[in-house]
Order: sequence, then C-alpha cells, then structure tokens
Amino acid sequence: MVTTNNYTLGIVLNEMGFGESSKIIRVFTKEYGKISIMVKGAMSPKSRNLSVSQVFGLNEYLLKKGQSFFYISDSKILESNFKIRENYDNLIYASLLLEIIDKSSISGEANKKAFDLLRKTLNFFNFTKDPIGLALAFELKYLSFIGYRPKLDIKEKSYFSIREGIIDFQDPYSFSLTRRDLLFLNAILYGKLEELESIEEIEKSRKKYLHNIIIKYIKYNLDISSFKSDKLFN
Repeated sequence: MVTTNNYTLGIVLNEMGFGESSKIIRVFTKEYGKISIMVKGAMSPKSRNLSVSQVFGLNEYLLKKGQSFFYISDSKILESNFKIRENYDNLIYASLLLEIIDKSSISGEANKKAFDLLRKTLNFFNFTKDPIGLALAFELKYLSFIGYRPKLDIKEKSYFSIREGIIDFQDPYSFSLTRRDLLFLNAILYGKLEELESIEEIEKSRKKYLHNIIIKYIKYNLDISSFKSDKLFN
C-alpha cells in the first residue's frame, strides 16, 4: 500500500458495515474528492478510528492507498457536527445534502469549493432553525459550482422548468413561481449563509414547495433517480 504524503480533510458521507467489526465509509475529501475508506475494527467501542468514521464528521486523515480502498494511517476529529442529530428536521435535510454530494460527485475528483461549502453548511446545521432555507441555499450554490446554476430571472409571474429554467409558459416539466419566490431564491443563491436570517422570510409551506422544485431540478439534470428522504418531503 502507498501512503499519501499529506494529511487531507474529509467529511464522512455514509457508512456501511463490513464483516463483524469493520465498516466502509465514503468520504468527501478536500484533496482527493470522494473516496472509500476501509476502517478495520471501527464497530468496536475501543476503536481509535470510531470517532473519525461517524457520518457528518469533519476529520483530518493520513491515508494509505490500497488496491480497492484507502486505509487510515493516522487521523484526528476536527468537527463532529453531532448536534445535527438533536433536531429531526436538521438531521433529515443535512442527510439529504450528504446524499446529493455522494450521488453527484465523481470518485477521485476534487472540488475544493464544494467541500468548503459543505463544511460550512454542516456547521450551520448544528444550530439552524431554518433547515429548509439552509438546504436550499446549499443546493443552489452547489449547482452553481458544478455548472448547473438554474436560470432564475425575476418576473411578476412565471414558470420554472426543470429542463430550461424560467419560462413564460407552463409545460409538463414546469412549476408556477411568483416574483416573491424568485426574489427569495436569488437572495439565498447569491447571499452568504451567515445572512440567511436577514433575508425576507416566506411561509414554511412555500419554502417546502420551492425545495421540492429544486430537488426535481437536481434529479433531472444530475441524472439521479431518487433520494432516501423522498417520501419525507412529499
């Protein structure tokens, strides 16, 4: 096995049991993109790698490259993001973001802007009271980073097509949007995450409606058939 020369930051996207005591974790790293790490003995409470193999966690890894997986030579937990689990809505929406990254990113292809965005967003999920707005902000910014920024021209009344962006007519792929909807979407797309609370608020039901539209846009354009949380958002 070849040991990488430098430490890299990584966020654990998901985990899968392997054998009696080990597990395979998928990690979105800053230097190497999405990778799979075999963590031997991770299921044991005494494992030194237990804390650095938990979903949502931001960790620092020194890795060895094996034939099929990476292995941990050394590691340190930096941000557990454990408080995300204390609120059900925060947990569900934050989990969706991990799944979007997992299903849309290419293994071994780094995207440092997307990594920094995910790290920052997860940090906010520890205490946010607006998980839908935070998720929407992440999704719109992430789409921009990977070349799929939606067309959100502000008009009095229009339709958002998951194929074409804003259009003036209704078709089977479009959803009605008001000027207020578009102002809100543009504000969270171009604004900072720190400024979300200062954006003019819209009704929670409307925010859910907008989120469902963006998820449909993500599925269509990134060729994703479904998410684990689909039924929870309908």
